[in-house]
Amino acid sequence: MRGIRFEAEGRAHVVPLPVPEPGHGEVVVKVTSTGVCGSDLSALQGKHIFRKPPLISGHEAGGVVHAIGEGVTDTSIGDRVVIDPQRVCGKCTKCLAGRYHLCPQKQMLGISEWDGSFADLVTVPEYTLISAPSGVKNEHLALAEPIAVAAHAVNRVDLDLVDRALVLGGGTIGSLITRVLTAKGVATVDVVEPRTFLKPTLTSMGASAVHVPGTLPSRDEDLYDAIFIAAGVPALLDTAFERIATGGTIVQVAVFKSGHEVPIGELQVKEISFLGTAMYVRQDFIEALEIMNRYPDVAELLVTHNTTLEHGAELINEMATHGPGDILKLVMVP
Repeated sequence: MRGIRFEAEGRAHVVPLPVPEPGHGEVVVKVTSTGVCGSDLSALQGKHIFRKPPLISGHEAGGVVHAIGEGVTDTSIGDRVVIDPQRVCGKCTKCLAGRYHLCPQKQMLGISEWDGSFADLVTVPEYTLISAPSGVKNEHLALAEPIAVAAHAVNRVDLDLVDRALVLGGGTIGSLITRVLTAKGVATVDVVEPRTFLKPTLTSMGASAVHVPGTLPSRDEDLYDAIFIAAGVPALLDTAFERIATGGTIVQVAVFKSGHEVPIGELQVKEISFLGTAMYVRQDFIEALEIMNRYPDVAELLVTHNTTLEHGAELINEMATHGPGDILKLVMVP
């Protein structure tokens, strides 16, 4: 079989790999789609906190069950699945409470200790698999993971208190947060995004209005019950606190590479909730697949490049060196 190896010198290329054998409780999945995200690029650049090359990266994936190990009870060869790429202890207080995404011993698919999905085959614990509905195409299964990120972020907020939401950043996750919010019935979802070529995509995702930075209407006229910071720009915190309504909720989705001052006094006086969001749990994947089934155009809107492992390795090298350019979402079909 083949896989894309990230080398320590910062290059990605396709290499031959041994065919994996599933261990106890494990399943080998034939990958039918695997997505590239910012953490993969950060890993190739040597900047990621735990993805350190050399490694086989990739954690957004779905496919068809290829082989099963001893102790596998609820999965059969040929099942169509998506992968929740979190290997957890299952014993700590967080795991036992259903918050396994916060397990202190958690490992993510696509690290040096656990080969990722940029390959023909990938080995995962059975408990990471979620059954895929027939309405979602094999080549789109990888998108369940980023949609689950968006669903988890939205699920941090009590939407019964939200009529108006603002998404700061309209890239992959920002556009999917927009889709999840509108799918859940939020009346107004505005987006701020500097890349004007994304406006048609965001509008199709349900955005009420798409603004370039600095063009939001007067703050006296438009405040928001919920604001999602979905771009890694610390100054967006200032925009969020300027635009949040009294009693509203700000959700920090993007990862910042530096700190930024938070107006604690305003947070206290206006009783603002300022929440973090990290990863997802199984229910978020189930919601993601429901959204993909309900809105089949999401995949077509999101995936701007769909290609092979070989061409994908070339594009990953280009993106890590020069940025994503016009690529919103790159998906590889081994």
